[in-house]
Parts: sequence; C-alpha cells; structure tokens
Amino acid sequence: MAFKFVLIACATALAALTAQAQTVGELLDKGAKPLTKEDYAALMPLKIRYGWPQGGGEGELVFAADGTLSGSEYQFSSRSESPAVGTWTVDDSGKWCMKKSMTLWKTNTDRCWITYRMGTDYYGGFAEGDRNSRTAKYKGFGKQ
Repeated sequence: MAFKFVLIACATALAALTAQAQTVGELLDKGAKPLTKEDYAALMPLKIRYGWPQGGGEGELVFAADGTLSGSEYQFSSRSESPAVGTWTVDDSGKWCMKKSMTLWKTNTDRCWITYRMGTDYYGGFAEGDRNSRTAKYKGFGKQ
C-alpha cells in the first residue's frame, strides 16, 4: 500500500513539473507576449528571482536603469552564496542581455534572453531559441 502511495506521489510531482516546462511556441499560442525595450524601461528598477536554467541553483538580481545589476546567486550543491554584479542591455527587439560576475566563485556569465509575459506570469527563454525552445517561469519578476 505504501508503495502505491509513493508511485502516485511521484507521478503527481512529475506531472506538475512537466506542466510548468513550456516551449516558446506553447506560450505564444496561449497568448504570451515578448517584452519590449519600453516594457523593461517601465519596470526599472527591476527585481527578479529565478532558478538556474539547468537546475542546481537560484538567484535574485536587481536591474537598475543605469544598466547595472547586483544581487546574489546560491548554488545548491556547495550550499554557498556569491554576490553577483554586472551590466545589462536590451535592444529594440526586446533581447535582454546580461554580463554577470559571481565574485566569490570567480565565475562569469554572458547570456541573452527573451522574456515573455502571460497574464501576471513571466517566462524566460534563450534569445537564440525557436518555437521549440524551453522556457522557465521566473519565481518573481517586477518593479522593485
């Protein structure tokens, strides 16, 4: 009986995770809209909370109108947190790029995204993606 309960719990958890993972095409078909340069400007200063694209960590960053960013990243496996600093830009197409340094870990990231809004939810997807590219829902996204 306990084994059956565990199987049901695992199936329910997997279904919930699968329901959250959506492609760009699925979001667009449901009416999601990509953010524009003007949308980003209206949200400044912008605070976001997110999980890392490949899992293993999470971050919280504040994006200032002057093109700087600051916050922290937390890595699950090492249970360590690093300050994060850097710069960001957004072009006329809405492609949002950030160059970020995690000072404690001495690592850098340089990545571009497209953010999609669907109702009150926001999703990020890699900028070079197509309709089949996966997206991830931000844990928090809004004016600070």
